[in-house]
Amino acid sequence: MTNHKHLRTVIEDIYSNNNMLTKDLTLRLIHEFRYSNLYIPAKRDEFGLNFIIYEDDSGLKLTPLFTDADEFRKFFKDEDDLELMQNSFELYQNVLKTSDIEGYVLNPATEKYVFTKEFILEIKNIPKTNFYSTNAYAVDELKKLRDTRNEELERFIENPQNIGDYEALFEVLSKSRLLTMMVSDVDLSSRAKDGVISMMDSGPLAQMYTDNVGGTYATIFSSEDKIKKVETTRFRYSQVVNLAMLVNFVLSEDMEGIILNPQSDNVLIPRVTLLKYSIGFEKFAHDEKLCDTIYYMFLIS
Repeated sequence: MTNHKHLRTVIEDIYSNNNMLTKDLTLRLIHEFRYSNLYIPAKRDEFGLNFIIYEDDSGLKLTPLFTDADEFRKFFKDEDDLELMQNSFELYQNVLKTSDIEGYVLNPATEKYVFTKEFILEIKNIPKTNFYSTNAYAVDELKKLRDTRNEELERFIENPQNIGDYEALFEVLSKSRLLTMMVSDVDLSSRAKDGVISMMDSGPLAQMYTDNVGGTYATIFSSEDKIKKVETTRFRYSQVVNLAMLVNFVLSEDMEGIILNPQSDNVLIPRVTLLKYSIGFEKFAHDEKLCDTIYYMFLIS
C-alpha cells in the first residue's frame, strides 16, 4: 500500500527549514502532491457520503487527508462509522471547487500540515489518471512492436559521455519502443495463443519485474536480449511499454524511479528526475494506441 513517504519527506524538510518554503521545497511539494493518492474520511447517511469538516483556530474550514490507513487510525481511534477512500489529486482539487471546504490538513495526528484552497487550486499540469483510447493497437501490431530494435537507444546508453544527460536520454526514449519484463511463479506458456498471453482472459497472473535494491524501481528494457540477462528463478515474459503511463504509475505508486536494462546497462532514472520531466513524458512519450498494452504478454523466444 502506498504510504506517500516521499511527500512526507518533503514536509519534514519544510519543518526542518523553520516552516519556510524555498523555491526548491515548493517545487518538490507540488510535484509530490499532484502525483499523490491520499485518503479521505467520509460519513455515510441516507443522502450519500459527506466529508468531515473541522474549523481550525483561525476559523478555516478544513478536511483531513491521510497518507495511509495507519495515520487515519491514529486520528480517528474509535469512530467505526467512517469510510476511508483513496483518490487522485484531481478529485481533491474538484472538491475545493464545488464545496465550502477551504483547505486540507494532512495527517492531523502527526504532520498537521495545512494545504490552503489557494495553494491547491494554483497547481497546474495535473497528471493523467486514464490513458484509455478507442484506437488501440491490435495484438498482431503489438507483437511487431515487441521485436523493434532500439539501436539508437542502445548506442546512446553505451556511450559514457552521455551519463547524466537526462534530457537527451528522454528524447531518445520517447522515440523508442520499450519493453518491460513480467514475471510469474507459474509457467503460463500453456495459456499462450500464437505466443501471446491475454490477461483479459487469464487474469493478472504475472506482475512487472522490479529492482528492489535501495528502494523499489520499475524496470524497462531496450530488447528481449536485455531481458534475458536478468537472473531470476521466476517465469518471465515481455510486454510493450507505454512510457508515459509507466512514469505516472511509478510516481503515483511512490516508487524510487526507473532502471533501464537492469543487470546489464543499469541506467538509473531517479524519482526526482522523473518528477522534473513528468509532464514532458505525457506530451512527447505517450502513444495513445498503447493504451491496452498492459493486458498482453509475449513468450520470450
